[in-house]
Amino acid sequence: MRQRPKVGLALGGGAAKGFAHLGVLKVLTDEGIPIDLIAGSSIGSFFGALYALDMDLDFLKKFLIQLPQNQLLDFTVPRMGLIKGDRLEELLRILTKNKDFTQLRIPVYVVAVDIKRGEKVVIHEGLLADAIRGSIAVPGMIAPKSWQDRLLVDGAVLERIPVGVAREKGADFVIGVDVKFGGERVKELKITSIFDVFINSIELMEREIAKAYLTGADILIQPDLSHISSTDFSQLEECINIGMEAAKKSVYSIKEALKQNKINLKDIPN
Repeated sequence: MRQRPKVGLALGGGAAKGFAHLGVLKVLTDEGIPIDLIAGSSIGSFFGALYALDMDLDFLKKFLIQLPQNQLLDFTVPRMGLIKGDRLEELLRILTKNKDFTQLRIPVYVVAVDIKRGEKVVIHEGLLADAIRGSIAVPGMIAPKSWQDRLLVDGAVLERIPVGVAREKGADFVIGVDVKFGGERVKELKITSIFDVFINSIELMEREIAKAYLTGADILIQPDLSHISSTDFSQLEECINIGMEAAKKSVYSIKEALKQNKINLKDIPN
């Protein structure tokens, strides 16, 4: 008997805005939307992996909101990044319980970029913390991650929302989550630090590139976070709530599209 079509979730980069992914995941879980695999870039790989580890999303929300952000920033003399990243990696090991990809409930594919070879790397083996650490290494801000003779940086550099990776790995139906450009227009943000300069410069370069592969998603959820800077970690709860609202608005469309694709909805509430 032919298996039902597989549903993939593509979660993209966005730094602080990426916390909207947590809100989206909460709604999809509550609504019983089936997710068979996840492809994640940058902060999207972080939330995708924790979801696939069956972490309690309400606990995760409370934990991350209360986490002192300054304790995670181990500044160093800039050689390959302003932030060394050891503290971030330690947190990742704690949250993932030092587990590897074989211990996930569903497959997760972490997208990073090998800065030495200039190529995309899709990781689905080894320790989760190592893969995520590489995928969140924003160039210039967080030092790259050495991994299997590669030097990994933020996956969003080449594929901010890995819709294509989800397809390549077997997804027949893909829900994409774009946390960066959900607003109708770009709003002027305050540029007050070197972090703002790095992040906003990268986002400007990504904007046009992203348009090409976003059309590959069957459903695209785009929380409007245009009033929040990607470097503003003081508004995490608002990002999460906006993600929830955007997902709720998409639930009907998702369920209708799944039905049209003959995907079993018997476990999904009406």
